[in-house]
Amino acid sequence: MPQDPVSRRAAVRSHWAAISALASLLFAVTPQPAIAIDAIVLEVGEVEHGAIKALDAVARLDLPSDTHPQVAISVATLVLPEPIGRLRTVKLRCRRPIIAEPRFACRDGRIAARGGPTGAFAARVQGEFRSDTGAAFLRGAGLKIASATLDWRAHLRAGNWSIEGNARGAHLIALRQFASRWYALPSNLTVDGALSASFTARGGAALQHAEVTTRLGDINFTNDEGTLVGEALAGELTARYQPGATGAAVHLRLTGSGGQTLIGPVLLNLQTNPLDLRVDGILADKVLRISQLDLSQRDLLTAHGTGSVALSGDVPLTTAHLTIEQLQFPAAYTSFLQIGLAATDFGDLTTSGTLSGSATIVDNAPQALSLKLTDVDLIDRRDRVRMNDLLGTIEWRDSALGEVPESALSWASGGAYGLSGGAAQIQFRAFANNISLTRPARLPVFDGAVAIDSFALGNIGSDKLAIDFEAEIEPISMPLICAAFGWPRFAGTLSGRIPALTFRDNELRVTGDVEAAVFDGQVVASNLRLQDPFGRWPRLFADVRARDLDLAAVTNTFAFGSITGKLEADVLRLELFAWSPVAFDARLETPSGDRSNKRISAKAVGNLSNIGGGGGGVVAALQSGFLRFFDDFGYRKLGIKCQLRDAVCLMSGIEPARSGGYYIVKGRGIPRIDIIGNAGRVDWPRLVSQISAGMAAENVEVR
Repeated sequence: MPQDPVSRRAAVRSHWAAISALASLLFAVTPQPAIAIDAIVLEVGEVEHGAIKALDAVARLDLPSDTHPQVAISVATLVLPEPIGRLRTVKLRCRRPIIAEPRFACRDGRIAARGGPTGAFAARVQGEFRSDTGAAFLRGAGLKIASATLDWRAHLRAGNWSIEGNARGAHLIALRQFASRWYALPSNLTVDGALSASFTARGGAALQHAEVTTRLGDINFTNDEGTLVGEALAGELTARYQPGATGAAVHLRLTGSGGQTLIGPVLLNLQTNPLDLRVDGILADKVLRISQLDLSQRDLLTAHGTGSVALSGDVPLTTAHLTIEQLQFPAAYTSFLQIGLAATDFGDLTTSGTLSGSATIVDNAPQALSLKLTDVDLIDRRDRVRMNDLLGTIEWRDSALGEVPESALSWASGGAYGLSGGAAQIQFRAFANNISLTRPARLPVFDGAVAIDSFALGNIGSDKLAIDFEAEIEPISMPLICAAFGWPRFAGTLSGRIPALTFRDNELRVTGDVEAAVFDGQVVASNLRLQDPFGRWPRLFADVRARDLDLAAVTNTFAFGSITGKLEADVLRLELFAWSPVAFDARLETPSGDRSNKRISAKAVGNLSNIGGGGGGVVAALQSGFLRFFDDFGYRKLGIKCQLRDAVCLMSGIEPARSGGYYIVKGRGIPRIDIIGNAGRVDWPRLVSQISAGMAAENVEVR
C-alpha cells in the first residue's frame, strides 16, 4: 500500500487551537501500525490569540520507519508584542518528539527566524506541554542577541508562569547599537566593555516578581569634553521589582570593585575605595519613594538616607535627606575636592581627619547642609597654605528667608604664603552663595595679628562676586615678614588700618586710607582701586604718601649704599598693569626742617649719579684725588622726581643747577660733593635695570 501524507488546512482563532488540532490528529494516527503513514502535515492559514498572530503555519510530523519521529513547524509570519514585533520565516524542528496524550514534548529542538530586534535569531530549544492541565515548560540555549548569548528556562502551571536565564559574552558597543531603537545614549559618549547578566521573573495574570543581576567588567567610557570618564570599571548591579497593592517594591544594589570614574569634579577610585550602594523603596504613580538608602566606600564614606524620585517629567526630580555618618580624609579630598581646586593654591594638599553631618535636597537642588569637622589637617605640599587641628561646624542653607544657624570653626595653628600664626576661631553664617562673619575675629600672624571687624562674601561663584572687609593690623615684626616673602631684611613693624574695602563689578576699592608704620615712619595709600584682581591682567590705581622715613633703615635694607637722614615720598597717580608700573608722578626728597645728621656713602653717591645720568664723572672723581680718602660725605638736601608715561621717565631733582641740569644731592661741609643730573628723559626699563645693578654691585672703591 502506498504511503501518502495526510494534509489538513484550517483557520483557527482559539486558545491552544492549533496545538490541540495537531495533537489530536497525531494521537489519532500514531498508535495504529496497520496504517502505513510516513508523514502528517497540518496547514493553518491563520492563528490568533490576543496580540499574537501566526500566518501560513505548517506543522509536519515525519514518521520514518528506521529512526525517531521528527516534527517541523514553519510560520511565514509571526506577529508578537513589542519589542519583538514581526518575525518572518519562523522554523521550529524537533528531532525527538514525545507524543503521548496528554503529554507532548520535544527534547532536541532548533528554532530560527528572521526579523525582530536582532534581525535574525536561532537557538536550541526543549519543551513540554500537557493538554490536560495546560502546564508547559520551555528551555532555550544559544540565542544570540547583539553580541550576547542567551540561555533561558520558562514554566507555566495552573495559570502561573516563571522564567529565568542568563546572558553571557555581551559587549557594550554591540548592545548600544542594538538598543538604539528604544534608547540612544548621547552621541558624544563613547562606551566599551563587557558584561554578563542573570534574570528571573514570575507571575500569573500579572507580573509578581522580577530580578536582574548584571556583572560589569573592564568598562570604559568618556565624553568629548572629558568631564565624564570611566576606566577599567568592574562591579555588579542587582535590580529587584515586586508589584503590590500600594505599589511595586523596588530594591537596587550597586557594587564597584575596580577601576576609576570621573564625574565632573568628582573622582572615585573603586579599587582603593570599593563602592556599595543599596536602595529600597516603593514605586507608585511614577514616583519612587526611597525608604532606605545605604552608601559606603571603604576608607572614604558611610552615609544613609531617605527620599523620593519623581519620574513623570522630562527630568527626574529628586528630594532626599542624607545622613553622612563619616567622610574620611585624605580620600575625601582626592575624591571630591582636589580636581575642583586644581587651579588654586589648594590643589595639592596633604589632608587628614573626618567629617560628619547631613544634607537635604529638594527638587534636585540642595536645601541644607550641616557638617562637623574633627581633627582636620590641610597642609600644602609646597607650604603655601596650612591649617592644623581644624574643628567645628559648618551650617549652610539655600536661603536667608528661614533661620540660618551660626557656623563656627577653630584651629590650633595655620599659615599662608610664608606667614604663620597660632590658634584662632571664627563665627559666620552661610546661605545660598553668601558668607559673612557674625562677630569680629582675630587671626594671629607671627607676633602680631589681623583683627577683622567685618568680612562678607556675596554671589560666590558668579561674575557678580561681592566682598566687604574691614580690619586692623596689630604690629607685626618686619624681619619676620621679610623672611617669609624673601625680601631684604629690615627692622620695624607693620601695623595700620584697613578701612572699608569693597569688591563690586570686578573692582576692588578701598574707601578711606590704608595706613602702615614702616622704617620708623608712616606710609598712607589712598584712592586705592584694583581692577580684575583675579584675572591675568590686573590694574592697580593708588596715591601713596610716605612721611618721616628713616633713610638709614631704607638704604641699609636695599643695599643701595648708606644714607642717613629723613625722607618723604609721594607716588601719586600710580598705575600698575599686571603688577608692573605704567604711570606715576614720584617725588622723593629730604623733608623741610630735617635737622638729623645727614650723611651719604660713596656707593650711594655713585648709584644716585647713575640714576641722574652723571655717574661716570662722579665715580671718576671719587676714585681720584683727595676724595678717594673719604667713605661718606655730608649733604644738605637730596631729592629726585620721575614722571612716568609711556615707559619714559621725565626726570628732575630738588632744584635746577646753575650750570644746567638739576640737583639730586646738594652737599655740605668739607669735602663737599654735589650730584647733578642731566638726564631729562630716561627709558624706564633701563632705569630699573640700572638701579638693580647698582644695588647688586660691590661697594665703590675709593682708595
